[in-house]
Amino acid sequence: MQYFDFHTHPILKQLFSETGSVTDMLGRNEVKVLQTQCTDIPNIIQSQIHPSQLAQYPEGVLLGIVLYSMESFLAAEVIPLRQHLRTGSQHKLSEPLLKKIVLNDYKAFTDFLVNRTLKAYQDNSNIFNVITSDTFANGLPTDKINIFFVVEGCHSFVDSVNRTGDGKVFPVTEIIDNLDTLLARDIPILAVNLTHMQQSSLCNHAFGIQLTNPAPFFPTGNGMQPDGYDIAQALFDRGIHPDLKHMSYKSRRDLMEAVDGDGDITLHAPMPLLCTHAGFTGIPFEAWPEYMSLARAEGPVVRVEMAKSFAADSVPSQDCAPTFNMTTINLFDEEIAWIVAHGGMIGLSMDRRILGYVDPFDADVDGRLDGDFVVDTDFISQAEWDALNIDLGKYQQKVNPMACLTVQKLHANWGDQSKQERWYYDHIFLHLKHYLQTCLRAGIPLSTSIQHITIGSDFDGLINPFITMPGVKDMERLKRYIRTDFRGYLSQLEDASDWYRDLDVKQFADNLFFENGYRFVKNFMQG
Repeated sequence: MQYFDFHTHPILKQLFSETGSVTDMLGRNEVKVLQTQCTDIPNIIQSQIHPSQLAQYPEGVLLGIVLYSMESFLAAEVIPLRQHLRTGSQHKLSEPLLKKIVLNDYKAFTDFLVNRTLKAYQDNSNIFNVITSDTFANGLPTDKINIFFVVEGCHSFVDSVNRTGDGKVFPVTEIIDNLDTLLARDIPILAVNLTHMQQSSLCNHAFGIQLTNPAPFFPTGNGMQPDGYDIAQALFDRGIHPDLKHMSYKSRRDLMEAVDGDGDITLHAPMPLLCTHAGFTGIPFEAWPEYMSLARAEGPVVRVEMAKSFAADSVPSQDCAPTFNMTTINLFDEEIAWIVAHGGMIGLSMDRRILGYVDPFDADVDGRLDGDFVVDTDFISQAEWDALNIDLGKYQQKVNPMACLTVQKLHANWGDQSKQERWYYDHIFLHLKHYLQTCLRAGIPLSTSIQHITIGSDFDGLINPFITMPGVKDMERLKRYIRTDFRGYLSQLEDASDWYRDLDVKQFADNLFFENGYRFVKNFMQG
């Protein structure tokens, strides 16, 4: 099997080790025996896209490698997590390094992105092959891991400051100059995220943190800012794709309107927009308030508890039905259609939280309940909440328990052990089906939509993977499962009855796991 992945961190955990190399591995066996079962840390630690695992794909691998510098607030919150590692493994999560990041004594661009991250890939050319345009003319090498780069968060280009607010901003000139420094070194950069996990002066971000105190990561902005538009235009001018992941819903909408020339700002010569590691909400934004079981102002943000829709018109039965994560870090229906119609690409994340999965043994399930519903928690900036003109009339209507996951149904899903493996895979099936269905409803034919989605796993030791799919070594099994079972899954769904027979499932699987990404990157590299 050939394997493509839009968004990967093969050596992220290795970068925080006081000693060691890119071939080291930090696994769940290095986590202490925890006193409570209410944690997913062992599962999160084991999520891997380790080079040794990629060796099982001898027909060729092409990966989008993430250049990312940890934010100051995140570094501060990670330090206490070291206590969960066994004493003999704590050196693999360096406290001195994390403290230097917090104080900006270790610079995001020069020290971490270039001298620590990029250098690690370049110094291991026996493992990693940085692609060029000639790579595709001569055929994809199969004896190395072929890589291009994406940058996760424009803060990663900035040495001068490590957080915004209180008069501090990420300087546009510094970001662009350091981007040009990389490009001058013939580093193939396909995409850049404008923002990541903490507030940026370029645009508002979507709340997306777990396992730690959420307050430092609350979004407090209001959509795109003038500096953000300047960076987006600079990316277009250099033939680089902006990546929508981690932007707030309003920021994403603002950027799309600027590309279309429908807003106050018009961007010129745009590249297609990407979302390299995404999940879907399962609904258009206008329907979003209908699934709010709670909306409450908490200081600078509105806390929103979202009931989990399992799309009642799509599920084959009321038990063991998969659900969506309907928080705003995920794409709404109109965004899926817009990206595809504009020639962009979507990478499907393998983070089970992003894909909407929950089981009775997940961390803090009881703490995420509102009444009878299992919910996902979102935080929306008060400014953006007001600007979006949320239809509170829909919120004030009672959430339909027949269309959402209740505590009773959650436990019923786990009453039959034979259904549990299907319970994992159906979350991925639901996303794939919803993607195709959404495109069809927008007038995009199957022959087009099947060319604009690929895998963007985000395997990195920080996501929460499916228990049956802890890492990249399990992706071949997922592909086989899609090829053998996806058509049968679709045949049970009333709203897929008109089109599922037209889907070439084998071709779709080949496209999803390699062909689409390979073609997109080849076209990018060859101009």
